[in-house]
Amino acid sequence: MGERANLILGAAAGYTPDKIRLFVQSLARVGFRGRLVLFVYRGQMDVMRAFVQERAPSLDVELVPIRGIREHVKFIRSCYKRFFELMPAERFPGLKRRMLRFQGAPHVARYFHYQDYLASHPGYTHVLVSDVRDVVFQDDPFLGVEQGLYLGMESPALTIATEPFDRDWMLDAYGEAMLQRIGDRQVCCSGVTLGDMASMQAYVRQILQEAMRLPFSKMKTRIYDQAFHNKLLYCGELGTTVLCQPLQSLIATLGCLDASQFVLSNDGMLLNEDGRAVPIVHQYDRHPVLVSAFEDRMPA
Repeated sequence: MGERANLILGAAAGYTPDKIRLFVQSLARVGFRGRLVLFVYRGQMDVMRAFVQERAPSLDVELVPIRGIREHVKFIRSCYKRFFELMPAERFPGLKRRMLRFQGAPHVARYFHYQDYLASHPGYTHVLVSDVRDVVFQDDPFLGVEQGLYLGMESPALTIATEPFDRDWMLDAYGEAMLQRIGDRQVCCSGVTLGDMASMQAYVRQILQEAMRLPFSKMKTRIYDQAFHNKLLYCGELGTTVLCQPLQSLIATLGCLDASQFVLSNDGMLLNEDGRAVPIVHQYDRHPVLVSAFEDRMPA
């Protein structure tokens, strides 16, 4: 694989190609030379393969077929749910893991697939786990990445206790005591995380450990990955971390920023405060000005 082999993992199960077009095309546009792995349902394989070959033939893309309750029609989903209600998940961790992997919310279930892939492909040096629907690349996403984890921070104006979704996730997953302990900290987004292979493997394992501690009856419908992510960070369990502030770093997480803060180049690239293009732009779809700029640069 060479001296430095980079890997990107993303869950695209249930998405149509138009939902991930900018993600894939922008990655090809910046000349990414590592491997992109997309986890998709079996029924998506043909259409996704054709899409990648047409839109990004230069990319090394692996499509990994997965199973999940959401690939089935409503009646089949109902049958699975009723059957799982009869299973003694809490008594058998292996069974609980398989059930969560199949029925759990995609935000959490994806980490099972990440863990399995990383365990069976040890040759990579650096790994990015990323949302795929609302991410655009403007430069090599591994630019300057060394050891440890690189984490995308949200607006510094918001804390875990003051951002409604994060507050509810933290309370529901960990209770009032944890909210009191870390509620005053800046929200860290779980949608884009990258780092060296060992750090990423440890991180994915820790996310799943948090998920497995909660009852299956709760975890099967909850999207607690961000609560887990922030708890691990602010309780000092992640080791070496680099906190990537929006518009100042490798990652710009934009959902809670105001569009008045954005500076675009003449060719429609979002710039950091130092005038350089942001390598990884996350949550651009919340801002029409960015959607228009990126669509103009990469028309359908």
